[in-house]
Amino acid sequence: MKPIVLYVDDDAANLDTFKRAFRFDYEVITAENAAAGLEIVKSTPELALIVTDQRMPGMKGTEFLEHAMKVNPHAQRMILTAFTDLDALLSAIQKGHVYDYILKPWDRGSLKETLDRAISIYADKMERVKQLMVARSQNSSLKEMVQEAYDFTHIIGADGALKPILEQVMKVAAASSTVLVRGESGTGKELIAHAIHAASPRADASLVKLNCAALSHGVLESELFGHEKGSFTGAVAAKKGRFELADGGTLFLDEVGDLPESVQVKLLRVLQEKEFERVGGVESKKVDVRLVAATHQPLEKLVEEGRFRKDLFYRLNVIPITVPPLRERTQDIPALVDHFLAKFSTESGKNLSIDAAARQLLSDYEWPGNVRELRNMIERAVIMGEGELGVSDFVTDLDEINRTASTVESIDPDKISGSVLETIHDESAKELAASLRKAGGNVSEAARMMGIARSTLVYRLRKYRLI
Repeated sequence: MKPIVLYVDDDAANLDTFKRAFRFDYEVITAENAAAGLEIVKSTPELALIVTDQRMPGMKGTEFLEHAMKVNPHAQRMILTAFTDLDALLSAIQKGHVYDYILKPWDRGSLKETLDRAISIYADKMERVKQLMVARSQNSSLKEMVQEAYDFTHIIGADGALKPILEQVMKVAAASSTVLVRGESGTGKELIAHAIHAASPRADASLVKLNCAALSHGVLESELFGHEKGSFTGAVAAKKGRFELADGGTLFLDEVGDLPESVQVKLLRVLQEKEFERVGGVESKKVDVRLVAATHQPLEKLVEEGRFRKDLFYRLNVIPITVPPLRERTQDIPALVDHFLAKFSTESGKNLSIDAAARQLLSDYEWPGNVRELRNMIERAVIMGEGELGVSDFVTDLDEINRTASTVESIDPDKISGSVLETIHDESAKELAASLRKAGGNVSEAARMMGIARSTLVYRLRKYRLI
């Protein structure tokens, strides 16, 4: 398709000459005055170039192009004149109303070069605009997907046991106060953090997450606050930490009870003064971050034992939110079962259902691993099952958990396969391995530290092939 060029001139002979000269190169549209030219600009949004005479009755060319730019800011604009009205032309160019000007009489060859150059600039500009629109559309779609995923109406239990909690979330979302989300592992604390962020004025900014139990102390400090080049072996370049990445948005710290004391001190300073230094750095960096922390541990007990700073606890516990375990919201189990069944059936391309007896079995089970355990069990049943899932598709799983748990007393943490851990990106798997190491391999102690049932811990260890 030829580029569309509009030429405005009050001399009909000039219009005819221009059109005959470039009729094979461009789609040329002409107008005898500025008013007619503006109507064409309004009705032809795909204009690539607007060329106009400078001295015309009623409105000068520079004035016409100033009005045309407001209607179509993308089209290139050019003055073609026999008069050297340089002050007006240069002023128009400086303001951005005019791309260039050419003096009459013009030579077809040199003028075509100028026109082609202007059209090329227009084409490049429109390509950038197109890319920007695509990026905006993708970002908007992504944002809508995220908001839909974490919208309260999409949280199962929003009308049941979680209703008072989500009402509390709605109240605190608009503020920037620190929130401490408490509850057993697998109850959905991260989901609450997402909901807080999505409902807050910071929803357009980033939600950055970090599991404090999944990293060693040295790595954890660098991940949180960043580091400068050469600050330690392997620091070949400066790196931003999670606080810098979350600037203007929300930072979610999961398992905050596992923070070492040295990091607790730095975290307290960020909460108090809104500034910190990178590892190996001396420059203080200011940040505006809303912190949402989560833990399954009794922080009050950790404070009594001297393992968690009291002043940090008070800073984190400004707005406490406790998520109930699944055994206390059993009315939500049928809806959760249907949700996960539909999700994994769609992903696996199967059309599955669950019979009444199996549904009753799932409703009666206490789910020590909470929603996460239910999710994993439904996923396994969908992968292994066909047609209608019955008791046999789940009871083997439940029996195996109890039977295996009764025979496993301790595990040598050094025998947990490092190669397996390297291939697992699931934060819960890393959490399991870290807890086992802290407990010296004692399964019961590790389960107590994580706040879950012993049988649940064994099931998860088997799931991730850590034993």
